[in-house]
Amino acid sequence: MKIIEEIPQKNIVKLMPENLDDLWVLYNIIEEGDKVFAVTERRVQDKGDMIRADRGAKKKMFLGIDVKNVEFDENTKRVRILGTIIHGPDDVPLGSHHTIEIKPFDELSIEKNWKKWQIERIKEAIESSKRPKVLVVVMDDEEADIFEVRDYSIKEICSIKSHTSKKLDYKINEELKKEYYHEIAKVLLDYEVDNILVAGPGFAKNSFYNFISSQYPELKNKIVVESVSTTSRAGLNEVIKRGIINRIYAESRVAKETQLIEKLLEEIAKKGLAVYGIDEVKKALEYSAIDTLLVSDNLVRNHEIEKIIDTTEEMGGKVVIVSSEHDAGKQLKALGGIAGLLRFPIE
Repeated sequence: MKIIEEIPQKNIVKLMPENLDDLWVLYNIIEEGDKVFAVTERRVQDKGDMIRADRGAKKKMFLGIDVKNVEFDENTKRVRILGTIIHGPDDVPLGSHHTIEIKPFDELSIEKNWKKWQIERIKEAIESSKRPKVLVVVMDDEEADIFEVRDYSIKEICSIKSHTSKKLDYKINEELKKEYYHEIAKVLLDYEVDNILVAGPGFAKNSFYNFISSQYPELKNKIVVESVSTTSRAGLNEVIKRGIINRIYAESRVAKETQLIEKLLEEIAKKGLAVYGIDEVKKALEYSAIDTLLVSDNLVRNHEIEKIIDTTEEMGGKVVIVSSEHDAGKQLKALGGIAGLLRFPIE
């Protein structure tokens, strides 16, 4: 994320998202009632051709809209901002509906009453853009699962099988193993990342690293090898919970959020310094007991939740908006989408 310009006296910030994570941030911070300005496309019909049945030609123009709704589409890498037009060329009627679509490297200006956590989210996105992303390969002799760890989600790229078998002779198995390793390497070469974590039980991860060292030297220096007790998604979760991602990708948001939820669950299990659900969180706020408030991103537009966030910040608590796109975020959602880690126990 880049900040292009700030106009504090008008509460306007001009931003440029650079990747899918930045679009996710925009989706979370833009709310109903905000004003958004950007270059966009809109169909304009020539006044002399009003009798024709066609819908007119699309033209690029600079429009401002009063936001009514925001949608995020990961597949098309777009944030769709729906609203009514408040600024535009003379031939575009004010008050008519329009949707501004934002993709990576588009610029937009947002005018709003900025909340502290929204500013923090933008700052985190700016810092994140300076850090490398991580690919994780969880593998054994039979199968490799490849994941891309982003700031706010984990995406499974593919699963590759080796086709080796104890029924085949040694030479055939060795050839099949090389084909297996080549296939994994080809996937890794398609992604521009600075760090690749190869993890798994047994010796396959080490054998793969030796193969990469000789066959794909351009990947060798990117790879870090770690042992985990299992494969597939469970192996990935072990990698995150043990903080391995944090060591490789400084302050990865997925890892940080997962560890916070793990701490929350531990405190809940021992009836310690944790509360969850709106009523319990409100009660803790009455005692000024919340040190860290955890809120699922699908609740940030809820007015009652907004008040809880504001009160927590006023009392010096930290607010963490947790993505619902990864496993830990889904656990928080199952707890009501809001929870708190406490400074001290309450009754």
